Formats: sequence, structure tokens, C-alpha cells
Amino acid sequence: MSVVAIVPAAGAGQRFGGRTSKPFALLHNAPLLLHTLIALQASPAIRWIVPAVRASDASRVAALLKRYKITKALSPCRGGSSRAESVARAFAAVPKAARWVLVHDGARPCVSPQLIAQAVQAGKRFGAVACGLPASLTVKAVDDRSTVRLTLDRDQLWFVQTPQVFRRDWFAQALERANHGLDRFPDDAAIVEGAGFPVRMIPGDPLNIKVTTQDDLVLVEAILARGNHRAHAHRHRVRHSSV
Repeated sequence: MSVVAIVPAAGAGQRFGGRTSKPFALLHNAPLLLHTLIALQASPAIRWIVPAVRASDASRVAALLKRYKITKALSPCRGGSSRAESVARAFAAVPKAARWVLVHDGARPCVSPQLIAQAVQAGKRFGAVACGLPASLTVKAVDDRSTVRLTLDRDQLWFVQTPQVFRRDWFAQALERANHGLDRFPDDAAIVEGAGFPVRMIPGDPLNIKVTTQDDLVLVEAILARGNHRAHAHRHRVRHSSV
């Protein structure tokens, strides 16, 4: 078990809005980020967790880690100006013993233990994998006037999720080859692809949604209420704790 989970959670959350920053939006009386960390903590496939958060949130996240016994977590690292930079900074804090890197969005709290296990297993088999959903709608590319320029073949398109899992040495080389141009990559798999390494897509989970707007919180709360979050054993303690 030499898998480290990097959890980027340093974004400004401009589309999220609201008075509370997205990592601390409450779901069942607990911060969004905490639900994600509990999911990773409970996975037998993961040995370490490295959260990447805003500098202003670091002490608050450290307190959560201690209070809720997220024992696999290392000290939160300071995120960067972009998601990719946050992941790169977290990677610099990864233990030397780690051989596999799993990256999972801090804003995806409904990740299941099965999906984590499948991603790690596939990553170890193929070297680099990303979870996702095959496109179910027709996708069109348009110009700046919204005129259709190209209709894409949806049979070859996937909607990408996390977790994404990579060989540590591949990921290290990919970050180095990015040559400080990380902002141009939309996700971690793209960084690895850009370095010439093959990335496999594996089936994700429709319930593994990313919280982007306030409306997404309603969906996530419904999913958690159904018990799809494998941290239900911890929830009785979380529900009755002030955060």
C-alpha cells in the first residue's frame, strides 16, 4: 500500500458564490472538504493524504484533521494560483516511499470506496488512469458567434472525473516537462498526456459529482443522505459536532 492521495482544495470557487468558501460549505453539518477526506481516510488502498488548501485555510483544515482523526493526512500544504499548481506543490510534499499518486478533487465528497479501489487497481495495471463517464449527449464545437464548426463523435468522448491515478515516476517527469506551464492543463491526466505517457479511461460513477455551484450542494446532500458516502459510520459524530 504505497498510494498517496493529493486533494486540491485551494480554488477561489468563483462560480460557487455564497459567504462561505467552498471547502467549508456545510453538508449534514460538516464541511464539504471533510466528507472528501473521510472518504479517502477510510480507503484501504490509500496510505497518505496531502491536502492542498489556501494559505488562509491551512490552520482551519489542520484543526479538522486533528479533530476528526484523519490520521493518514500530512500537514496541509499551501495551494497555488491554479489547480495544477496546487497539485504540483502537494506532490513536492509526497513521502519518498509513495509509488503511486492518486489525485482527487476536494469538491467530490461522494466518491465511493469501490471507485477508489478500482482506480488504484487500474492505475497499477496501466500506469495512468482517469475515471469518467462516456458522453451521452451530442457535443458540438462552436466559434465566438456560437456558430457550429464541428460535431464531435460522442463515441470517442468522455466526461472526466477524479480520482486519477499515476505512477509516481511518470507524474514527476510530467510535471518537470510541463516547464512551469501548468496553467494550460485542464486536469492532471492532461499533464501526463502532454509528457507522452498513455492514459487509460475507466468507468467512473454518475454520483461522483463535483460541487461547482450552490445548486450542486442539494444533489450532494441527497446522495449522502442515501448512504452512498461510505463514511456513514462516522456521520453520527459529525452531525452532532459544531464546526
